[in-house]
Amino acid sequence: QVHRATALLRVAGDLGSRLDVDEILRGVVNHAVALFGADRAAVVLRRADGTAVGSAARGLSPRYLATLDQSHERSLGDAAVARDRPVAAVAYAEDPRAAGMRATIVQEGYDTVCAAPLSVDGEVGGVLTLYHDRPHRWTEEDIEALAAFATQAAVAIRTARNFTQMATWTAQLQSIQQLGAELNRLTSVRDIGLAIASELQQLIDYHNVRVYRLYGELLVPVAMRGQVGEYEDETPEQLRVRIGEGITGWVAANKVPQNLPDAAKDPRGDTIPGTEEDLDESMLLAPMVFEDTVLGVLVLSKLGLHQFSDDDLRLLVIYASFAAQAMANADSTERLREQSAELERQLRSQRHLLQITESILGTLDAPAVLDQIADRLAELVGYDNISIELYDRAANRLRPLTARGANADEYLQEWEVGEQGVATWVIERREPVLIVDQFDDPRVRHFESTGPVHGGLIVVPLRGREGVTGVLTLERLGVGNTFRPDEFELVQLFAAQVSVALQNAEAHGAVEIRARTDALTGLLNHGTFQEWLGAAVARDERFSLVMIDLDNFKRVNDARGHQTGDELLRQIARAVVGAARETDHVFRYGGDEFVILLPGADGPAATAVSERVRSAVHGVGGSASRWDADGVRVSASFGVATFPVDGASAELLLLAADRACFVAKRAGGARIASAEEGLALAGEFSLQKPTPVDAPTIAIEPAPMPAARPDEPGGSAAGARQEGVTVS
Repeated sequence: QVHRATALLRVAGDLGSRLDVDEILRGVVNHAVALFGADRAAVVLRRADGTAVGSAARGLSPRYLATLDQSHERSLGDAAVARDRPVAAVAYAEDPRAAGMRATIVQEGYDTVCAAPLSVDGEVGGVLTLYHDRPHRWTEEDIEALAAFATQAAVAIRTARNFTQMATWTAQLQSIQQLGAELNRLTSVRDIGLAIASELQQLIDYHNVRVYRLYGELLVPVAMRGQVGEYEDETPEQLRVRIGEGITGWVAANKVPQNLPDAAKDPRGDTIPGTEEDLDESMLLAPMVFEDTVLGVLVLSKLGLHQFSDDDLRLLVIYASFAAQAMANADSTERLREQSAELERQLRSQRHLLQITESILGTLDAPAVLDQIADRLAELVGYDNISIELYDRAANRLRPLTARGANADEYLQEWEVGEQGVATWVIERREPVLIVDQFDDPRVRHFESTGPVHGGLIVVPLRGREGVTGVLTLERLGVGNTFRPDEFELVQLFAAQVSVALQNAEAHGAVEIRARTDALTGLLNHGTFQEWLGAAVARDERFSLVMIDLDNFKRVNDARGHQTGDELLRQIARAVVGAARETDHVFRYGGDEFVILLPGADGPAATAVSERVRSAVHGVGGSASRWDADGVRVSASFGVATFPVDGASAELLLLAADRACFVAKRAGGARIASAEEGLALAGEFSLQKPTPVDAPTIAIEPAPMPAARPDEPGGSAAGARQEGVTVS
C-alpha cells in the first residue's frame, strides 16, 4: 500500500503537469491500468446533460466503445456517481445492471468491472471504468486508492480545462480588439459593413451574415454574405424591415441579443418572400448600440438546429459594441465631411482619437487602462482635473475610482449618502453635459476647500450592457477657460472606448482570477502554488513552507455529507488566512490540504506561525468548538521546511515539508514537525521523492507510540501523514 501511495503521488504529479485534456485522459487510462492491474480501461467525460465531451480507452474494441453512450452500459457508472465512490461488480455479465449487454460483454471477454466517478468538490465530470478479464476481487483498500486516483485525475482535468478556457477567452478578446481596431480605420458605413461581413468568420462559424443599419424606422442591410444556396439569392430589398417587426426588428426595438436554436419556431419570425418555410435554421442577433442608441443589428444564420453556443453570442455582443463604435465614428466622419473648414480640424482630432484609443483597447490590465485614459485625454483635449467614478447600482452611490490634477484628493473623497452634484445629474438622466462656466451652475457641488470657482466642465456617462456604469469628468480651471463643442463630442467618443476598455479589463481579470483560485475556499489554487513556489526558489532568498493536512476530515464527509465538509473547509481556510502573517500566501493544495509560503521566514518564525494556525484550526473544529458541539472534531498536522537549508529546489523543499507533515500525522495529528524530523522518517521508510502536486489523503494506521489526542494542542513529533494501512 505504501508503494501504491508513492506511485499515486508520482502519477498525480504526471497528470498535474499536463494542460491538454486529451493527453490527460490518455494518461489516466494508462496509469489506471498499471496501478490496478486492469486488462482494459476507459474514461469518459460528460456534460450535466450526459453528453460525452471527451474519452480515451485501452484494450476495448471499437464496436464496444460505441456502446459506452448507451444507458445500460452507464448504469454501473451512474451507481458510482450516485454514491460518489467507486463501485465494482464481479461476473458483470450476470449482474442485473448489465441487462441487455450480456452478449456484448461475453464477446468482449471481460469479467469484472469497477467504475469510479471523476469528482472534485462534489462536481462530477465523468467516469473512469476498469475491466479485468478474470474474476477480480476489489478490496476496500483498492477502492480507496482508486477513489484517490480518480480525484487527482478530476483535479488535473479541471485545471487543464480552466487553463484552456482562460487562454481561449484571452485569445478571443485580443482577436476582437484587433478586428475592432481595423474597423475603426474605416470611414464609411458601407466599408465597415463589408469588413464586418468578412471578419466575423474569424470568430464564429456561420452560413450567412447580414449587417443592418437603422435609418429612421427602417432597418436596411448595408452588407450581406451568403455561403450556401439557401442564402445566396437574398436581396437587400427582401431583407428590409421596420423596427419592431420580425426577429431583427424586435432586437433593434428591445436592444436584447438573441440566440435562437430553431428560428423557424420563433413566433416573432417572418419568412422572407421566396424562401423555404420551416427551414431548420439557427440564428444569432446582436444590436449595435452606441450611447444607448441602436445603430443597427448584426445577424448570423446557419442551417441546422442548435448551431450556436452561448459563447458565440457573447463574442457577437462584444464585437457588436466595436461595430457600433465604428459605425458611430463613420457617421461622425460623414457629417464632418459635409461641414465647413472649421469642422476639418474636428475631423483631424477625431482621427487622432481613433489612433490613441487602439492602445487602450489593447490593454487588459485595469490600472494600466486608467493611466492610459488620463494620459491620452491630456494629449487630446487637455484638462486641469480628471476623474472616473463608478456607479454602485446596489447602493445607488458613485464611488471614486481614479483622479488626477490640481484637486485629485477632493475628487477621490467618498460621496455622502443622498449627496447630489453634476455627476449624479448625469447618472439620473443618462446624458452627457458641457458646462461653459461652473461658477454659478446649480448642479455643481463645489469643494469646501476651494469654494465656487470659474472654469469649464465636461461630465460624460460611461455605459455598459446594463446601462450607465459611471462617469468621466474633465475640468478646466479659470475664468474663460472652458471646452469647445468639438472637444465635448470627442470626449463622448472617447468615453465609449473607455467603457469598452474597462469592461474588457474587468472580464480578463475575472477569468485570470478564476484560473488562479480555488472555487470552494477562494484561496489560491494548486497550480498557482507551483508557479509561486518556483518563483520564490528562483529569487534565491530565504523563505519557509508549511504543509497543512487536516486530521480525520474524511470522517466529516462520510458522517455529515459533502455540504457540511465544504462549509467546514471554508471556515478552516478563513482561519488559516487570519492566523498567517499579512505577507504570507495561503493556498489550497489538495482536497483537505493547505500550504503557506512565508517570505523571509526562518524555521523558528515559520513554526511560530504554524502554532498560531494550529490554534486557529483548533478553534474552528477542535474541542469546545461549535463543530465539536455538533459531533464534528477536526484538527491539523503541520510540516515545516525552510529554503535553502531544508531543500535547495522546489521539489526538495516540498518533499521536506511533506515528509515533516507525515511525521506529525503519524504521531497522532494536531502537531507540528520540522524537516529535520522528517529526514529520520525518510530513512526508515526509504520513501521516494514525491512530486509537488495535490496529494491524496490516504488513511494509514499509525504505529503504536505515545500521542496526544488529535484535537488537543501538541508539539513537534515523528509519524505518518496518512492513516489506515500499517507500515513496517
